[in-house]
Parts: sequence; structure tokens; C-alpha cells
Amino acid sequence: MRRISFWHLAFGLSAAALVGAASGCGDPFGQEASIENTVDTVTLYALRDTPIRLPSAYDMLQPSGFQAVRTDTTSQFDFAFDIDSTGRALIYPAGALGLSREPGLQPMDKTFEEVRRAPDSGYRADSAITVTQGGVFVARSRVTSLFCVYVAVPRYGKFHVLVLDPTIRSITLETLVDLNCGFRGLEPGIPGS
Repeated sequence: MRRISFWHLAFGLSAAALVGAASGCGDPFGQEASIENTVDTVTLYALRDTPIRLPSAYDMLQPSGFQAVRTDTTSQFDFAFDIDSTGRALIYPAGALGLSREPGLQPMDKTFEEVRRAPDSGYRADSAITVTQGGVFVARSRVTSLFCVYVAVPRYGKFHVLVLDPTIRSITLETLVDLNCGFRGLEPGIPGS
């Protein structure tokens, strides 16, 4: 009878874990989506010159109704809103604020409805994007293993600027975030990929 060495066992377990990870998360990995994509709205307030008790940032990993977060109580968010001294509305990925460089932003030249899938690349992670009323952007979250088996991947969402209010220094966004592991589908309902 042949004995199995520690190294053979370690290699076998590593290979099994890799296969498990590959089969455990989003298309093309094999896990089916189970969380329905829904459209929502959220209002954020500028980082500067607004009361600290108002939310300025967005956490894509939270369920609907809990994504708007205060920057004085958490650093776990994917982007934040501000208005600069010239009146430009800016969306900062977390990395541009000295936090996680995993989240990224990408302006889109499409309507909210036309954005059906998050792009594979082209996300800006280290500097703000300028947004205008009616504009659309896609965001990539920080990496997480939430709702995944064996792997950690970002989530993707699309955002439409419904209202920019320079008086109260706020932005209201129409949102759709796909919380399913590894999926990039940005249409309402259960995503297919």
C-alpha cells in the first residue's frame, strides 16, 4: 500500500479548493444568481459644508435602504459625493480619499436603461469623476466574499443623477446594484450574467 506524502495531500487539497472556488461564484463559475436586482433612489450630501450627520458616501455591499452612509462613522464605502469650490459635483472613489483602491468609477455615454452590463475594465480608482444632472456612471465596489463561496469579488452598480441641488449641496441618484457573486448584470430582476 502506497503512503501519501504531506505535499501530495496539500497539493490535492489546494486543487480541490481551486475547483470549488471556480464553481462557486457567478457566471462563468457556475453559481446561479439568487438576489433580485432592484432600482432604488438615494440622496447623498456633500462632504464639505453640510452637517456631519448627513450621509455623504455610498456602500454598495449593503441592502437597499442602508447604502447611504456617514463618513464620520465608517470608512467602509465605495464612493462619496462632494461639490468643489467652483460648484462642480464630484464623485470620489474610496481610493481617491486615501481608502481602499478597489472601488472604481466609470462615466457612461448611455442612459440608465441602456446600461445592461457593467464593463470589464476602464474604472477610475484614484481620482474623482465630474457628474451632471442626467448623467450616468457605473461603479465597482471593494472586494468581498459576501454571498460567495470560496472567493472574494467586487459588485457592480449603475447610477443615474436625478437631482443635483447646489443650495442644500445634495445629489439624488437612481441606483441598481447587483449583489450576486461575480455577476455584472445591471437590469432589474434576477441577472443572467
